[in-house]
Amino acid sequence: MNLAPVALFVYARPEETLKTLVSLKNNFLAPQSSLFIFSDGPKNEEHFELVNKVRRIIKNESKGFAKVEIIEREENLGLAKSIIQGVTEVLNIYDKIIVMEEDLISSKNFLNFLNESLTKYYEYKNIFSCTGYTYQIDIPARYQYDNYFTPRCESLGWGTWKDRWIKFDTDVKDFKKFIYDKDLRKSFEKIGADLFGMLLKQQLGLLDSWAVRWCYTHFKNNALCSYPIKSKILHIGEGGIATHVKKENKILNTELDNDLKTKFNLADLALCDDQILKQFNKKFKRSLIKKIRTAYNLFSYKHQI
Repeated sequence: MNLAPVALFVYARPEETLKTLVSLKNNFLAPQSSLFIFSDGPKNEEHFELVNKVRRIIKNESKGFAKVEIIEREENLGLAKSIIQGVTEVLNIYDKIIVMEEDLISSKNFLNFLNESLTKYYEYKNIFSCTGYTYQIDIPARYQYDNYFTPRCESLGWGTWKDRWIKFDTDVKDFKKFIYDKDLRKSFEKIGADLFGMLLKQQLGLLDSWAVRWCYTHFKNNALCSYPIKSKILHIGEGGIATHVKKENKILNTELDNDLKTKFNLADLALCDDQILKQFNKKFKRSLIKKIRTAYNLFSYKHQI
């Protein structure tokens, strides 16, 4: 199997970076995998020493991979630009990629699962991404596969292919038309009730998220994302200087897969299971206050254009 390179994005969280890197190099396929580490530059003087500490860690703890390349940014790009630019740079060389951030513990078979998924679904052009993370949902006993599909992509330990990534509309060029199409907005919210509100905040400059724009690209292309039944990723990024995660965000709580199998029964048909999808979508219900905020932001945006 031709393995995908791994891109790891780090900033200023030494403890999380160390845990992420140690778990990643304990993966069964780490010795055969190429690793690109993108270290963003400090945002301010307060983060200068933290960034330097992270850079010492990635230099000392990145042994154990087939190849390691460390890219140290002089300026602070921010998470969204850092990931978009870094993924693009790697995909200018390779035809597929696995993407990790500094706050993700991976199971030993994480790289096995994603590499097998990326290999199997390369010709499935309606699948735009694969992830090693999943939410805590009850899988029906009748369901026989090790993965399932949803129209919503995931940013926690994921992979994609060059030919899908080039379709990523980072500017959301049709957004002005999109916000006036109520039916289209409702369709977008069906794949995640929170997504339109986040995309609106992104376009208002209130949020800096590559992931919601990547989800919108999936939506525009009627694309799917493959998820594991058992999570190969544990998120440890709450609190501190975490960019987008709040301490009260319990939705990300999940259990790490302790089954060490390296071959998976991946679905041949790229279809959503209605029962699984219904449970999945319940994770993203919005409160009344969030609905009001979205309505206010929509009003504000329309009066800016």
